[in-house]
Amino acid sequence: MKAVRFHEFGGPEVLKVEEVPDPAGDTLVDVTAIGLNYGETVIRRGKGRELFPWYPGPSLPVILGSEVVGTTREGRRVMGVPRDGAYATKAVVENPIDVPDDVSDHEALALLLQGTTAVAAAKEARVQPGDRVLVEAASGGVGSLLVQLAERAGATVLAASSKGGLGYDWDGLEPVDVVFESIGGEVGKRAFELLKDGVGRMVVFGYASGEPLDVTASDIFRKGVAVMGLPRDVTPEEVFELRLKPNLGDVYRLDEIAEAHRALEARTTTGKLIARP
Repeated sequence: MKAVRFHEFGGPEVLKVEEVPDPAGDTLVDVTAIGLNYGETVIRRGKGRELFPWYPGPSLPVILGSEVVGTTREGRRVMGVPRDGAYATKAVVENPIDVPDDVSDHEALALLLQGTTAVAAAKEARVQPGDRVLVEAASGGVGSLLVQLAERAGATVLAASSKGGLGYDWDGLEPVDVVFESIGGEVGKRAFELLKDGVGRMVVFGYASGEPLDVTASDIFRKGVAVMGLPRDVTPEEVFELRLKPNLGDVYRLDEIAEAHRALEARTTTGKLIARP
């Protein structure tokens, strides 16, 4: 099979299309679509352990990627997390999930990890009618779904994005009840300070700036707010039932994944990016 691997950490140029043996496993699929995520650029640069201390780091050479849609030998159209990486023409999906007929490959990948992340974050935040909700990176895959979920809950949504909307100049902004925090660094710190004292809730699910959220226990005590991570009990089937409309981004070929990484790092993308073998 063909796969995109890298043998050393570095820039997007280290990603190369190579011929490698097919993986062995009971649920081998012919891959029809591959999900692309910003976190994979972090791993490629060798920075995974710095941002995620619990992450063991890959043994090189490695095939990146954590989500695929594909077809089994029996003709089932399934999606899931591949055992040995996603950037390839074949993958072993050990816990396959059937994709509904009315859901495209692109939509399925936008809802597999980003959809479950958004639904889990919304559950944890307990958004109520009338809440003021700040969504960072609102034009992205997770952010755009969080906007939908918060609006469905009856909240007033403040959509922050470098591509429009509220932006990140928040001087004079009224306090908010909920922040969905995915950027970290200075942006995350300013968002934390916008939380209403005594009632504010912040759900943290990433730090795209490359810097974790710098909030101490003393900060949380001072403001009397809650800072939470993600529960892990949301399934793709639950997300499908919500009939969310994911923001679908660009589609790349397998040999264009390095280009996709450049776009992800430059922050020029919107929505869910995928690759086709």
